[in-house]
Amino acid sequence: MTNLKLTLEALPAPDTLQRWWQDLEARSQASFFTSWSWIGVWLEVLPPTVKPRLLKACQGERIVGLALVVDGPPRQRFGLPFCRTAFLHATGRPELDILTVEHNDFLLDRDQAPAVRSAMLGHWLANLQGVTEVTLPGLAGGGWPVGVEQSARRVTREDWVRRSYAVDLQAVRAAGGDFLKLISANSRSQIRRSIKEYGRLGELTLTAAASVAQGLDWLARLAALHQAHWVAQGEPGAFSNTFFTRFHRTLVERHLMDGGVQLLRVAVGEHDLGFLYSFVRAGRVYFYQSGLEYGLIDKHARPGLVAHVLAAQHNAALGHDVYDFMAGESRYKVNLATLDEQMTWMTLRTSAWRFDLEAALRRHRQRKAQTASAPAPAPELAD
Repeated sequence: MTNLKLTLEALPAPDTLQRWWQDLEARSQASFFTSWSWIGVWLEVLPPTVKPRLLKACQGERIVGLALVVDGPPRQRFGLPFCRTAFLHATGRPELDILTVEHNDFLLDRDQAPAVRSAMLGHWLANLQGVTEVTLPGLAGGGWPVGVEQSARRVTREDWVRRSYAVDLQAVRAAGGDFLKLISANSRSQIRRSIKEYGRLGELTLTAAASVAQGLDWLARLAALHQAHWVAQGEPGAFSNTFFTRFHRTLVERHLMDGGVQLLRVAVGEHDLGFLYSFVRAGRVYFYQSGLEYGLIDKHARPGLVAHVLAAQHNAALGHDVYDFMAGESRYKVNLATLDEQMTWMTLRTSAWRFDLEAALRRHRQRKAQTASAPAPAPELAD
């Protein structure tokens, strides 16, 4: 591209970065995870020990690309530092990356996105110090095109592609608002049976949080149900992490009332059946977290399936286009999805013998594991 200036620099003052980001966001196809709604809160609650840098692309005086990149902690092998690490809109620290960014990307001017993306990534890679592993988490679809990682340094690339599921809300509207018409007969029968059983306790209703105070109360009740379920399974639960909880409380405070955050309560009479926490941008509803009550009925209790059916119908009625379950192959996603999508975690490694050796060792272990798990050959029969 002509007249494209690329820089990797310290962050400007928060109000300056916000102005730059929101101006470019209005000219982009940003997801919620690359919007200022998410990025601004992330920067606000990150501990001061994490220092993102700004990767910026300008064409003349016009900003056409922005991203926040973080130098993470060294990756360890055999108890020793193995390589440097760098991350896009993440930190490399599990206690902070519990947020799980998806639909990730550089923030790009929609009219020049492919060329600017390639130039920005090349500039980032060319300015890495030492042997580095670069992680681009949660890229939508099959990841970035092959070759976009080209730079002055030779790099190797590894993609981890995960299934991602969603519901086509336009199809729900075309079905007269009845989501159950779009799924398998078996799933439809299970959900209807569950709805009938819940109906014995009272009317089944769905309500959206209408104030920040109500949203924070519902988030706390969601967290209590979430924790009770996962702790009973022997897991710590996401809300045991104080950074996770603080981030989402702040997100609700900042963006419930502007429509970027959606909190839904599904009730049976006066009883909480569950809470669904989602993000909304440009017609896509990103379901993020839930808290469900499994003990209201003894048989046919499927609170998650029932809640998601009602939520999909609610969002179809609001005119949204997609109800996105995001990455992962949980059974409820497979049962309810009408769209089968992908999400890619892309890793780039600067050329170094240590990565080649690590890959060879990994392949060797995989071959040994496959050999060990292979069935023994059948004994030959005597003539």
